[in-house]
Amino acid sequence: MISSDGENMVLKRLDLEIADRFKYLYKWNDYAKNPILEATISGDWVADPTLVLSKDSPDGLWHMFCCGKTGIKHYTSTDGLLWDYSCHVDAEGYSPYIFVENDAFYLFYQKGRLGHEVYIVCRVSRDLKNWEDPFIVLKGDLSWETGVKGESYVRNPCIIRLFDKYLLYYSAGYTLLPDTGYDEPTFIGVATSTNITGPYIKSGIPIMKPDPLDPWRNMGAGAMKVYCYGNMLLGFENGIYIGSDGHTHSALHLLISTDGFNWIDSPYNPILKPGFPEWKKAFVYQCDVKRLNDVLYLYYNSRDGWREGVERIGLATCTLRT
Repeated sequence: MISSDGENMVLKRLDLEIADRFKYLYKWNDYAKNPILEATISGDWVADPTLVLSKDSPDGLWHMFCCGKTGIKHYTSTDGLLWDYSCHVDAEGYSPYIFVENDAFYLFYQKGRLGHEVYIVCRVSRDLKNWEDPFIVLKGDLSWETGVKGESYVRNPCIIRLFDKYLLYYSAGYTLLPDTGYDEPTFIGVATSTNITGPYIKSGIPIMKPDPLDPWRNMGAGAMKVYCYGNMLLGFENGIYIGSDGHTHSALHLLISTDGFNWIDSPYNPILKPGFPEWKKAFVYQCDVKRLNDVLYLYYNSRDGWREGVERIGLATCTLRT
């Protein structure tokens, strides 16, 4: 990892005493009826879920935005478990993240695909039905934010508000996985703004990068979703790695920070890793986390294979200490 002041750092291990104090954050249970959502059309998939809770929505329903072969999709639910397809939001959009503030819904996502310019946009709604036109929020112009042709390649946005600033976390660059035929993010960066829609000022260097000596991140940093928890920040990051079986994989880790730039790991990671059951055999990817009373609900997507794999969305829960 690289700190915000530009010094090279190794991803710090969480002190064992602190790790034991928050050990409950590393105990997650998969929902018995996983996966909770999968595509109904052959060749399609569902991935990168982001949610609005019923208490925050204008119609009292749960809302999920996710992506697949046909772009960004919108689903609704009465309980967060059974989902009904609603509509498409953007046929050319991927990796959405929704932020709710002052009765407005800000949907951040990427536009573009491998081999072309990829950048982050935002569109705004007051009712989760009618959306304003998308506008560009962030493009890649630094060396680690671009593709092999020098094109912008930033994606996987996540927004949090920390005191008087907004922090935009994003993935940048890409590494082609040889056994899948597609790419995964190499770096994770962060940018800040006093306005949710920007302009955003980049930190200038990645806050996370691959490490050949790290068994969980030897190919890429993947992406990260960040959440406020008391006086800490929790980062759910899916590192990309080659496993002992010679295949590429992704596992979901929980990192802790106090400033949003420097992150520490735990000996209890990963919290979710690929393997059994079959629907998450190869990869465990990105997520969204919501708190209901004393339980954290983690919605994530997994993949059941490599070149011919299918992605679905599952749910895991963590019971908090009160």
